[in-house]
Amino acid sequence: MLDAFLLRSLAVNGYAPSFTDCAKCGMPGPNRFFSVASGGSICPDCRVPGSVVPSPQALELLGALLTGDWETADACEARYVREGSGLVSAYLHWHLERGLRSLRYVEK
Repeated sequence: MLDAFLLRSLAVNGYAPSFTDCAKCGMPGPNRFFSVASGGSICPDCRVPGSVVPSPQALELLGALLTGDWETADACEARYVREGSGLVSAYLHWHLERGLRSLRYVEK
């Protein structure tokens, strides 16, 4: 629930990450790489140093949280939830340009 709130808060403020199409060139996805600095999923041609390769299930979960697809989100395994939470946290910290110390105290 916290990740959904954080993703939607970012989206309302104009920082919605892309979880399918390439965030740089718009190539239809799903795309394999993820870069917080580039705005989310990116294609192999737009890949930048520091990009990570998350599991497709984690990206599907994050897309579901952003759009409110609760059935998909509830059906996701715990390991993909943890992986997705890490991506949300990194994305949030990048765009806020600071860390949120309170995130470590929130039960997920």
